[in-house]
Amino acid sequence: MDQVLAFRFLLAGAGMAVIAAATRQSVRGTSRRRLVALVAMGLTGYSAQAFTFIYALTSLPASLVELVLYTYPALVALAAWVVFRRRVTGAHAVALLASFGGVALLVGGVRLAAGSGLFFAAAAPLLYTAYILVGDYAMRGTPPLLAGAIVTCSAAVTFLAGTAVRGQLRPPAGATAWLLLFAIAAIPTMLALTTFLAGLPSVGAGRAALLSTWEPLVTVALAVVLLGDRFSALQALGGLLVLGSVAALQWPSRTPAQAESGP
Repeated sequence: MDQVLAFRFLLAGAGMAVIAAATRQSVRGTSRRRLVALVAMGLTGYSAQAFTFIYALTSLPASLVELVLYTYPALVALAAWVVFRRRVTGAHAVALLASFGGVALLVGGVRLAAGSGLFFAAAAPLLYTAYILVGDYAMRGTPPLLAGAIVTCSAAVTFLAGTAVRGQLRPPAGATAWLLLFAIAAIPTMLALTTFLAGLPSVGAGRAALLSTWEPLVTVALAVVLLGDRFSALQALGGLLVLGSVAALQWPSRTPAQAESGP
């Protein structure tokens, strides 16, 4: 896993750096504080969240770890209210409850357990909440491709250094492994990470976090299509709840700028 993360972000960082340079998105015009924030997001934020989540999986059921992680949309909404004074609307509160219930059904039920990983499972959503809030601040006026390049390159430094210290920094063997790495670097890293950052100034941290609950729904759907997994009635209900939460969030009673205004 360490080896995959290291080369995933090495490829993603290199790719984003080339794209940012080709589109002439440079650090000129971006404040030093925001640049430092982006570097910190990669060096510590993303890597720390990934480490705590993966370590929790070694001693706790995956369904429990996944469900604890997806408390972060509520944490982000609460933190955005405290830090940025962004009001949580009634529609947003309903959407948070619906999405959490939907994720619980999508992961197939939860088996409660205790273990050394419980601390790390609880830390993962807190770290991701901090990552999103810092991103909300850092992306104000920052070109998205430049931001994606800085975050992925910074994360690559952390993962490469950690993997090298543990003596596991070896290039993948075979063309298939490299092909999979390029796919992981391109789609769920370069594309997903950069578009998420690009959307933060428009929708705000709270909405961005809630919209991210599409992830387990897409994961289950891909498992059904590509791996032949069965889609249970409870998972279907969970998917409808996640979709309903997004619909409630976008209810047109107020515009996004009115509903979630902040500095």
